[in-house]
Amino acid sequence: MFVQAGKEMNTEIRRVQKTGASTLTVSLPKEWVDSSGLRPGDQVSMAIQPDGTIVLDTRTERRKEVFRKEIWTDGDESSEHLTRKLIGAYLVGYNIIEVRSKERMEADAKSAIREFSRLAIGPEIVEENANSVIMHDLSDPVELPQEKCVRRMHLIVRSMHADAVEALCEEDRGLAEDVIDRDTDVDRLYWMAMKQNTLIARDRKLGDRMGLDIYRSNDLMLVARGVERIGDHAVRIARNALWSAEDEDRLQSAAEIRRLSEESMKVLERGMDSLFRKDLEMANSVIDEGRNVVKACESHGKDLRVKDSREAIITHMVLDSIIRSTMYAVDIAEIAINGTMRD
Repeated sequence: MFVQAGKEMNTEIRRVQKTGASTLTVSLPKEWVDSSGLRPGDQVSMAIQPDGTIVLDTRTERRKEVFRKEIWTDGDESSEHLTRKLIGAYLVGYNIIEVRSKERMEADAKSAIREFSRLAIGPEIVEENANSVIMHDLSDPVELPQEKCVRRMHLIVRSMHADAVEALCEEDRGLAEDVIDRDTDVDRLYWMAMKQNTLIARDRKLGDRMGLDIYRSNDLMLVARGVERIGDHAVRIARNALWSAEDEDRLQSAAEIRRLSEESMKVLERGMDSLFRKDLEMANSVIDEGRNVVKACESHGKDLRVKDSREAIITHMVLDSIIRSTMYAVDIAEIAINGTMRD
């Protein structure tokens, strides 16, 4: 099997030949040999993959490959649209991103590029002129591996959720705003985890350096997505806390919301534990616990008796966020089961 960057995958059938008493040999495709610059006596590395294939590499020492993406923008394009393209190029794994404009680049476009560079882990602006900006991704995935990203996301999101509910129950506007600000940290780690999944799919040796195969990397990507969604719901609760704080009267259901929130986060905590410990029994119990929390939230919502329609709306929205956060935690436990059965 051989792959040439930027070209379609080519497959050739070669006959295995026997040389000597027990040695089996197969010839290499001439086009690949020529493009790789191989000569008699050169060394190549061979890595056996979990799917039974062999990756043949002429580079015995890895060097950072250059994957360059050119993005064009103009004065009619919104900053939001440009940012989406930058995030997409980053997640795909380009380590050089050049943004170009036929005319002088708009100030809003350059501002969006700088903001993206500030938010994403790795990309730094290394060159800039009137109609182009070049960013290099200087990050080393091994220094912040995918599993570490997911673990950090979990810690941040768990804290965000607890603080959001605290802000709601105590009508603490400052704490609610702090929760909303922390969502940026979760997004940065989420993008990094997504990008690393792409890089590992492209370069299995990178996965070896991280101690991951592509299957485990896919699991972590799905978990990261769920944790990121839980972070979004923490922000949603925080925004409801700001709305609730406009009224001097505290929520009648504050104590019950706090209790249900704590139960939901226990499900998340145990779901993450079952994932990293590869504990099948724990993962199954997490799913059962999560369903019980959801039922309790739904029951409280039905029994809610609030005269103030505004308070009723806030309470139902918060309960919905707790339910959805719990279901994402249940999804993580299901991913843990799948991964455990694969090992």
